[in-house]
Amino acid sequence: MLTNKSVIQKINKRLGKKTLFYVCRYPERARGLEDLLKNYKIIYSTPPQDTAEIIKNKKFSRGYLAVFKNNSKISRLCQEKKINLINPDWQLAEKYENKISQYQWLKKIIFKNLPKTTIVIPKNANFKSLTSLLGNKFIAQFNRSHTGEGTFLISNKKDWKKIKKTFPQRQIKCVEIIKGDPITINACVWEKNILVGNPSYQITGRKDLTDFEFSTVGNDWSYADKLLSKKNKKEIERLTQKIGLAIAKEGWRGLFGLDFILNNKKLIVIEINARQPASTGLETIIQRKTGPGLTMLAAHFASLLKLPFPVGQNNQLQKINCGGQIIIRKKKNGSSDKVLDLKNKLNLIIARRGPVYGKIIKTDIQTKKINAEMGRIQSFNQGFIKNDKKWNEGKAGNWRRHENIKTLKQ
Repeated sequence: MLTNKSVIQKINKRLGKKTLFYVCRYPERARGLEDLLKNYKIIYSTPPQDTAEIIKNKKFSRGYLAVFKNNSKISRLCQEKKINLINPDWQLAEKYENKISQYQWLKKIIFKNLPKTTIVIPKNANFKSLTSLLGNKFIAQFNRSHTGEGTFLISNKKDWKKIKKTFPQRQIKCVEIIKGDPITINACVWEKNILVGNPSYQITGRKDLTDFEFSTVGNDWSYADKLLSKKNKKEIERLTQKIGLAIAKEGWRGLFGLDFILNNKKLIVIEINARQPASTGLETIIQRKTGPGLTMLAAHFASLLKLPFPVGQNNQLQKINCGGQIIIRKKKNGSSDKVLDLKNKLNLIIARRGPVYGKIIKTDIQTKKINAEMGRIQSFNQGFIKNDKKWNEGKAGNWRRHENIKTLKQ
């Protein structure tokens, strides 16, 4: 069995006296192994700054530098400052993550598992012809979109006219609406090996947490484990392996994520996230609390540092079937501010068995940017969603109450 301990030992040996710097907007993205890695420093600023700005204004000693997601500005700065950036090439990340180039690439690999899609210039596209292909309602996405902000529901001619008027020449991807359960998975490319993580239910568009219908506001491993059949899990593994091997051939290494919709027992791939998924840290913590197997973040660092994959070992990560998190985003009317009241802590009593052990993380509580992340509520041993997809509040209380929270030291 490939253990977390054995891989951490190899990472520490590779680092030697050199430091592994992780530069990020939110320190939570880099946490999960900080007590095990000997020469590891998480670099961030308060209030949060873009990663490129932090790199620009800081001096780095000899070592390695990792970021949440590489881009052209970060790569240029690292070259200028002669910093050893270990993330995959930013051009690969854009190719896989931008909505239009992503679809054009994915359709060559898993066409049967993609939703009906067409790419158009709005001024040249007729609403009637789009609905005849995609249905009475459809989704429109610009090439670059983050946490659902560049994604629109087109439900009538008026909606499409608004897009045509505002962005007549901007290429847009139009996709049929697939009804079902949103599932996401984290995975890692380590040499030619694709290590597949644990499926989580993707909590999306909750009105008490975001103003955006398609924004991600949490993950729930507990609910996904109950929801997915063995056949579903095998199919997720198969599709993730297939996509992972394709990006590995093009030079990708380290973490990536996939979003699915489970529709009538069929899994439809919605998108690939060519970066470290934001749930990596929590998945790593839950993996460590569950067993000795390899964790997501350890596999990521081993791959980025180009350690050889251990001979004769399987490519299995530590399995988990519990835990979850809620992401609180800034809303226009400020109601989400009340959810994350940092003067009072929250009681996370959401199940009949008693309190949930977890923590509250404040990321950018003072932000004025609409839909920016303000904080997270994390559970290490239970989920937040129950079978009818409502909040799992339990008899004892409600996670939204302003009471006390039990926290665990990591």
